[in-house]
Amino acid sequence: MNQDKFKFRGIVLYDIQRNGFLNGVYSNNHPATEGRIFTETARLRPGIAEDAPVRIYDSFYFDIEGGHECVLTFTITDGVYVAEWRLDNGRTIFRGEGFLMNDKQIAISYWLAN
Repeated sequence: MNQDKFKFRGIVLYDIQRNGFLNGVYSNNHPATEGRIFTETARLRPGIAEDAPVRIYDSFYFDIEGGHECVLTFTITDGVYVAEWRLDNGRTIFRGEGFLMNDKQIAISYWLAN
């Protein structure tokens, strides 16, 4: 594979739970994932309203290397959900954009942050 032309891309679909938490399934085009579907769970931080324009979640996701913790932030402007996944050390690993698909789901297209 020509690394210069490879553009990492992924998609995640979150189901919004009654308590505001998110259960997601995602996939991406990384060659090692072989098209597999993985899961992510995100818990809305205490004190943040479910309809706030900035929502911060403590997230846990699985990939081919195992489980990972990160912070997921949604900034919502004019109906566009801008997503950012950060590690505890503050390094942003993924960025994305998407939309509320109905009252119960959010779809986000994402890419590597660097």
